[in-house]
Amino acid sequence: MTVVDTGLAGEYAAIHAYGTAAVHLSGAPRDLAEALEAEHRDRRDALLDFYDGHGMEAAPAQASYDIDPIGDAEAAQALLLDVEERLATTGRAGVASEEPAEREICLNMLTASAEALARWRIAVGEAAAAPWPGRPA
Repeated sequence: MTVVDTGLAGEYAAIHAYGTAAVHLSGAPRDLAEALEAEHRDRRDALLDFYDGHGMEAAPAQASYDIDPIGDAEAAQALLLDVEERLATTGRAGVASEEPAEREICLNMLTASAEALARWRIAVGEAAAAPWPGRPA
């Protein structure tokens, strides 16, 4: 599995998580979730274009994803924070790829996930940034 495969799998999972979590949110957090879900769909599409452009076959999304039950807005926001953390980690790992095109797309994923993570952190009252997005503390 390449870093791009991992990134695509992460985007599929993120889209599912956002769709599952957004119904538990309202107001500004719901608006943020909907905007970020759209961004994840755009990144998924960019990754699918990457596959097409390189003559590669992309894996499809899974039929289902293992997500703990979401009972309230706090749990929904915690899930979405975790999603963005994981995607930042995936993007960060991919930046080390020896393939320039993979590095570029992974850098774009890292940047987008770090920005989304900062937006969620601000929305839940946390500090906007970690010193190294995608790197465990």
